[in-house]
Amino acid sequence: MKKAWINMFLIDITPKNHELYDPIINQSIDNYLINDLKLPGHGLICYINRPSVIIGSAQNSFSEVDLHYLSQNNVDLVRRTSGGGAVYHDQGNIIFENIISGSLKHCSDYNYFAEPILSALEEMGLKDGHVSAKSALVANDHKFSGMCMVKGKDGYAAGGTLMFDMNITNARQALTPKKRDQVTRGVLSYDRPIANLKNLLPDTYQQMSTEAFKHELLLHLFHVKHWADIPTYHLTNADWDNIHELVAKKYGRNVWNYGKNPGYQYYSSRKISQGQLHINFATTDQKISAIKVFGTSMTSGAADALEQALLGATLNSDSLKKNLAQTIFGNSKKLTQLIIEMLLKPENTHKINI
Repeated sequence: MKKAWINMFLIDITPKNHELYDPIINQSIDNYLINDLKLPGHGLICYINRPSVIIGSAQNSFSEVDLHYLSQNNVDLVRRTSGGGAVYHDQGNIIFENIISGSLKHCSDYNYFAEPILSALEEMGLKDGHVSAKSALVANDHKFSGMCMVKGKDGYAAGGTLMFDMNITNARQALTPKKRDQVTRGVLSYDRPIANLKNLLPDTYQQMSTEAFKHELLLHLFHVKHWADIPTYHLTNADWDNIHELVAKKYGRNVWNYGKNPGYQYYSSRKISQGQLHINFATTDQKISAIKVFGTSMTSGAADALEQALLGATLNSDSLKKNLAQTIFGNSKKLTQLIIEMLLKPENTHKINI
């Protein structure tokens, strides 16, 4: 039985002046659509990201993600505005977002948003697809999609990720060791193993690229035979200008993606000859009360030593210089001065909302 969302239209997010698979841009689009553009009715966006890890708004990037792996393998770290766990994306995944403006009807109703997806996949040959554990899409006792929702000012987004041909090995490597074993059972899902959709579908679809499968899926979702028959809103030049402004002010900044971690009010990052240096810290009475350091070319031992040396230090140049002298970083006047500058002129992670 065909199930469809009523009066749904596609929102064309074909890129303007950026790469098709840019996860930061793509993650920013739904925020713009919900909070700023507010197209009336029920819009749908559907896209693919290059390799990236998407973390929840309240997650700690240092504990959820293997930042060294991300740096060494050109995997982007992107923080979304909604909650939830860390999810790995690559060009074997399809992300779909229902954009609802002017109404909260069906908000939190995962079945409402899952049924048309499952119906379309059933038409394409998926057997026994259903919703499990409130927001997971499952077939053959394997999870192939997780869904989430986020409320905006006068509407919400409801969507998820369809694992069509995801590299599960890379997904495991991108997460911290304590999370990796969970991926074999479900990309931070504790109850079921995961599977790629292409292995659950007929041979015709197993031979398709992810882009080709996305195209076919949308035809089935809209119950049309030709792409031109899909009702579509095309983002305008003004829309793209607004989206790029949001990226520049918030969603594309390190202080948002790397630095807005619970318990750390301040953040600094600098490019150095060996890569990138990130420092998250909190203060009490002008002393460093909590600190986390990550350097793309720094060993975990060196980062730990730097954290231990700076914990409790008073935030003035002389005190910081004295503490840094106890570490290998004290041997470099240039690096010592850089770290002091990062600690004395940080960004406030509590003041980056726009």
